[in-house]
Amino acid sequence: MIRNRFRIAVVLLIIPVMLLTQVACTSQSTIAALVSTLGTATASIAALEGNTALAAKVKADTADAAAAVLAWKSGTPSQMVIEALNIVADDLNLIPYVTPYVALIDIGIATIESIITIVASKSPAPASAVNAKRATVRRQVKLAVKTPKTRNQFVKLWNEAAAANPKLAPLVIQ
Repeated sequence: MIRNRFRIAVVLLIIPVMLLTQVACTSQSTIAALVSTLGTATASIAALEGNTALAAKVKADTADAAAAVLAWKSGTPSQMVIEALNIVADDLNLIPYVTPYVALIDIGIATIESIITIVASKSPAPASAVNAKRATVRRQVKLAVKTPKTRNQFVKLWNEAAAANPKLAPLVIQ
């Protein structure tokens, strides 16, 4: 019963993201949709583990990060956006690295790193100082496959990893 409610909640959260992705054409909208989807997906791991406080924190922090991405003006310093994304990456480190979840968490961390790289490349101010202070407390992930840069790429990669283990069926994104 809890899993059914959780699936309904995930679907209700994904619908606005899908609409945003279809309506918006700018890269900021694409990135914000990716961040929102990442938040919903990774929060589902915490919820599946019964950690509702962490699930709520991940959702709130990714909503803040998506808002920071949308509010950011291309060509201006990106520190606020990168700091918000780093908070999300720190949240992902709070999810237990239980064997079935490792691939999904790696996808999440690699996606955050990819987004930080994209945002930093569009900023005149170097973001290395903001990113460097976090690098020592967070593992760096290099995926064997292409790192997702859009919501659709993320969903495909996430669902492939989730399909590899029957325990992860509730984490598949519709």
